[in-house]
Amino acid sequence: MGKEPIRILRVIARLNIGGPAIQAVTLSALFSKGRFRTRLVCGQVGTHEGDMSYLAASRQVYPVVLPTLGREISGLDDLRSFSELRKMISEFRPHIIHTHTAKAGTLGRLAGISLNAQRIFGQKIRLVHTFHGHVFHSYFGSLKTSAFIKIERFLARFTDRIIVISSSQERDICENYKIAKSHQVQVVPLGFDLSDFERLSPMAPHGVFSVGIIGRLASVKNHRMLFETVKTLKDQGADHAFEFFVVGDGELREALTREATALGIDKNVLFTGWQKEMPGVYQKLDAVVLTSLNEGTPVSLIEAMAAARPVIATDVGGVRDLMGEIDPSTALKPRSGSTLSMPRAEARGSRRVDTEKGEGYKLARHGIIVSSGDSKALAEALLFLLREKTLTMEITERARKHVVQKYSLERLGRDMAALYEGLVRS
Repeated sequence: MGKEPIRILRVIARLNIGGPAIQAVTLSALFSKGRFRTRLVCGQVGTHEGDMSYLAASRQVYPVVLPTLGREISGLDDLRSFSELRKMISEFRPHIIHTHTAKAGTLGRLAGISLNAQRIFGQKIRLVHTFHGHVFHSYFGSLKTSAFIKIERFLARFTDRIIVISSSQERDICENYKIAKSHQVQVVPLGFDLSDFERLSPMAPHGVFSVGIIGRLASVKNHRMLFETVKTLKDQGADHAFEFFVVGDGELREALTREATALGIDKNVLFTGWQKEMPGVYQKLDAVVLTSLNEGTPVSLIEAMAAARPVIATDVGGVRDLMGEIDPSTALKPRSGSTLSMPRAEARGSRRVDTEKGEGYKLARHGIIVSSGDSKALAEALLFLLREKTLTMEITERARKHVVQKYSLERLGRDMAALYEGLVRS
């Protein structure tokens, strides 16, 4: 290729608040200078979604907005998007088409496949797709899920490189759902500029313990698990020690507000909506929880760890890769009649166990893990943070060092540059 820049057409369904949009904008900014040129294409953000266009503007990334490209499936709009993407490809003549999220991944790759079949440009356009998460469970019914799996298997046959963001996700794509062959798949962890979070002082709880849950108000995020935890704490008389903040918005806002009222916890839970200045949000929190049914690598946990805030998360998707290994020696034998009073921990690194439901909480190297749906274990874990401040600070400092090293912007740039250049050379 000589000195010709490597052109990348990056396609994402929409720049709604979340990890995929952050990475699409970040990569567009990183690869729009020097050896590379990038054009970012996206659809419009939905009615109840937060818009991250401000992030793109701050990075001097100006996406081409395709109004027909969005989250929902629509036969006519999708055909128009497919046609428009073909036109953009013909005009921009990219060496690589890199797609993010399922909808954009389907239309973007189909457009590339169709033009490769015609051999219009002589040289094959390389196709790359990133699975930030997947929709193969906890999103849709069995029939729709089965259809999505078949579509992804078909598209994988024509995709030069499939990027996953954790080892757990690699197992899902290669082994559990058999989407692609292992030689096609490459693990590239997320990367961020975490400097604003690093500058925050470690948490120093005083007074009421502030707990935040950050993300879309959608079924897969399972906010109801947190609400059940708040109700459990209230029933046990421990709610006075905590305050809870729901940071984000979405289609379930009204339903969740009604549910909080029905459970009698509306005075314990504050809905803040979307927030742009996230370092300021973490500054006011003493801990961050995640109750999702399915996840890739949760950005909120990475940011919280960089801010030296303790995290508690359900053991789903790529959470375990982020949390690190669990030390079996920290587990206690089940105790009959375990309650949610607030005694001292039985031992450093102990695990309280509720014998009526679930397996309790488990200490990992970088946080605390609970089983999906186990609201009692989440309540126990919050009480652990409240009483074991010294051990909690040890965990958070270890977590901060881990994410700053593994999820750095510099590392992401090196990994992706090597991947792109290798594909074009081949």
